Amino acid sequence: MRILMVQGGFGAGGAEKIMCALAHHRAAGGDEVHVAAMRMPKTGSFFSYSPEISLHVLDRAGRRPPAPVLQPMRALAIRRLIHKLQPDLIVSFLTKVNCLTLLAAAGTGVPVVISERNNPTVQSPHFWRRLQLALMPRAAGIAMQTKAAVADLHPAQAARAHVIPNHCNAVAFTRPAPAGHCRFVAAGRLDHQKGFDLLLTAFAQMPADCAATLDIFGEGQERQQLESQILALGLTGRARLAGLAPSAQSWLGAGDVLVVSSRYEGFCNVVAEATCSGLPLISFDCPYGPSEMIIHETNGLMVANGDVPAMTAAMTRIARDRALRDRLGSSAHITAARLSPAQILAQWDRLIAEADDHVLPSASTASS
Repeated sequence: MRILMVQGGFGAGGAEKIMCALAHHRAAGGDEVHVAAMRMPKTGSFFSYSPEISLHVLDRAGRRPPAPVLQPMRALAIRRLIHKLQPDLIVSFLTKVNCLTLLAAAGTGVPVVISERNNPTVQSPHFWRRLQLALMPRAAGIAMQTKAAVADLHPAQAARAHVIPNHCNAVAFTRPAPAGHCRFVAAGRLDHQKGFDLLLTAFAQMPADCAATLDIFGEGQERQQLESQILALGLTGRARLAGLAPSAQSWLGAGDVLVVSSRYEGFCNVVAEATCSGLPLISFDCPYGPSEMIIHETNGLMVANGDVPAMTAAMTRIARDRALRDRLGSSAHITAARLSPAQILAQWDRLIAEADDHVLPSASTASS
């Protein structure tokens, strides 16, 4: 089978990580795999691809086109690539890319599997969310990461959607040497979604006699704002922006407890990595993802979404209770078994096989 996979970019991110793994899995099974994206970092793909997987960059080099024509040009670039490669099946990740790919594939007869990788109810502009819902009947297959995400779909689409969480291996990491204080870590893009502003506020409100530090791993557009917040809250020397972690092993081995302060998620890979690897964690109960991996008081602590005082209380409690941290970190088997790569990739294989046999709807059906 010749498969074309389409994503937003070749940078660091959960969607990019999973597409890379799926591409290698299908290539290992004998498929001819092509992966396309709008953008390529100047340093090359963050995730390494084997030589047998062909990479395609869709945006033209040079000046970025004006906003009104950017997305139509991208849809046209996808359509040209479809005509060039003549794939047997297309897999697309992320709301906007799903829309562009479904439009580009219209009339080609090539089945398209779409996968939502974030939370479109709050993450995507209303236009793209509405367009994806309207185009979804055209998709030959639908993959959502959580049961909660499926519940937000139209009943007809929810009935045929597959729940395929991200796979996750237990990460072998070296725990830091014992210290006289609790070392909190957080990891993710420095943007509004990840809620690091809320985390810094919660951390600043911990009692003065509760010794703790906070390292936030990641890069993004809110770095300067967060640096200013650290200074304003008097957290210099206790909280820091630690930069981009080259691997999960880096941030897992840097602390005693992971804190997830996201306002919303599509799945939350850092929760998967922590729960599979045995690092205790605290998380806001944000939509979607954390509540489907964390069992409160068993492998982590859940806090009402956005409740900063409750987050402060949970951080204070776990910082003062080493036995609690040890107990929560001893339950990695619970999530690791459910998210094993073999099991998750087999679910993708079933969806792709189902989509390959799918009869594409007529134009009248697709518009209904």
